[in-house]
Order: sequence, then structure tokens, then C-alpha cells
Amino acid sequence: MSTYEIRRPETTLTIRRTTLTAAASLLALSAVAACNDDTQSAPMAAGTSAAASTTTSAPAPAPTPSATTSAPAATPSATASVTPTATAAPSATGAPVDASGAFDPVQALTTPDLTPYAATMNMTVVATGAGGEQSTITSTGRTNVNTPVTESRTETKTLVGGSDEPLLWVEVVNTGKGIFMRDKTKPGSTWTPSGTSSDDSASDTATTYAKALAESGPAARKGMEQKNGVPAYHLGGRLTVDRIKSLAPKEHQRMSAKGVTAIDFDIWIDRGGRVLALRQTMKVPDARVSTVTTVTSVTYSDFGPRETFTAPTPAATTAPTAAA
Repeated sequence: MSTYEIRRPETTLTIRRTTLTAAASLLALSAVAACNDDTQSAPMAAGTSAAASTTTSAPAPAPTPSATTSAPAATPSATASVTPTATAAPSATGAPVDASGAFDPVQALTTPDLTPYAATMNMTVVATGAGGEQSTITSTGRTNVNTPVTESRTETKTLVGGSDEPLLWVEVVNTGKGIFMRDKTKPGSTWTPSGTSSDDSASDTATTYAKALAESGPAARKGMEQKNGVPAYHLGGRLTVDRIKSLAPKEHQRMSAKGVTAIDFDIWIDRGGRVLALRQTMKVPDARVSTVTTVTSVTYSDFGPRETFTAPTPAATTAPTAAA
């Protein structure tokens, strides 16, 4: 089995190529499946191979009905903020609650408010090979939900084999009109344009999966729990790839291409139908490393009005490099 080295000052990390290749592709697949179907291509860190490239996506939790239709937009700072998960404010409206605070998840998911809003997303994806080798992606940032295209600012880091030296570490700003990136493994790196936003990024796959689980029967209804300090309904169960085909066709294509047959979900929603947290587990066959298991955990918190994500400088005045 071949190996290669990633060299940085004072650090040499040797990784099995086959394990890295499988893990990186699985992490990308998991990140997409956990969020929505708009993907952002991340630039490769210095010294990595094409196999180490990955994708991230902006999350799309269900919204909380709001008494107002508009709010002043906030502008993020020039550097993405890695914010710890904040307590989500409980929904003031939504499905009716009983004396204990419990609500019907189907009612909560039936008529969601489609008013755009912003949320903090924290995601961890862990891919484990048959021999115990692991790769991890962490992603955090702010994102707008229920907008025609993705609008977000995120920071994503990839670690392989237990190393604390990032194989990939990128910051991404998606203004809704263009995507800008910088490689944080290189001190002083500049922002560069990286294409335009997708027109179909508003699909809400997390909420779609939650609704499918809620409607699948009593076994999927795990009951009321506290999640991020908020009363939440826990839904859990398995969705086959054939069922996902009718729910999210693009995700079905990606999963089928990887040989995935089913995904196990745990999703927590509030009474307004917002997804507060999600965990998904799937097994992906790989001829080189047998089966790789990926576990994706996502939390959404700190809900607020839609925010403005402006193009960072000097990227705002730098045209994309024309293709050769």
C-alpha cells in the first residue's frame, strides 16, 4: 500500500493514500448530505493531492415564524468568527404545546415560515475506516436560510489520522452573487474569487428528512428532549436510498454513486419546525479499505434576522483567473 508525505515547516505527516482518498470523499459526501445541495469547492492546502479536496455546504434548518417581515441586516467582520454554539431561542409560535410543553412534530413541520433568517452552524464529520483510521472535518460559521441562493461565511478544517496539523483549512464567504476563499494554512494568504452562487441552494433537505421521519410512524418518534437548552422533539430512524430519491434527488445521485444503501438519522426540531441539531450515520463501501463509516453531527443556534455577507477585500476588486 502506497504512502506519501505532507511536509510543512517542522512537521512531516505520513498518511496512507488509500485511506485518505476514501475518507476525503466520504467527508465531502457527508457534509453535502447533512446540509443542502449547494456545494462550495475548497482550494487544496499546500502539499496535498487532488484526493484531499472536499466540499462543504450551508445548512438549511426550518425557520421560526416571525412577527415581522424584515429586519436590519448585520454585516460580518473581515475575519470569520468561530463562535461556540449559542443557545437557540425557543420558538414563540408554531405547533401548540400541552401542559408539559410537548408538541406534535408533524404539526411543527407542516407549515414552516419561509421568512429568511440567519443561524450559526457548527458541523463535525468523522470518517472511520475498517482499520480504525480516521479523518475529521469541522466547519463553523454563519449562514442565511430561506434565501434564493446560499449566503454565508464559514471556516472549514480537515484533520487526518489524529494529527492536529490541518490538511485543509479554508475560509469561505458566499455573498449570494459570488464565492470568495482563502487558504488559512498559509499565513497572510489573500482572498480569491471562486465562482458564483448556485440558483438552487435553498432546498431544505434537513427539514425534508425530519418530516419524512415524523410521518413514517411511531417508531421514529423518540419524544421530547432538551437540545441546546430548548424543548425539542427527537426524531430518529433509517431512510433507504430509494426513499431519499423521492425526497432529495441530487442527494440520491451522490449517495448511489458511492454505493450507500441507507442513512440513519437523529434530528431534533423545535415547535416552529426549526432543525436545532442533526446526526447522521452511513456506511460507504470502498474496494481499498472495505467499508468506511461516517458520522455527521450538526447544530444550529443563535437564530436572528437575515445578514449581509460582503465580498472581502482585495477579492472584491480581483477578477477570477480565466481558464486556460
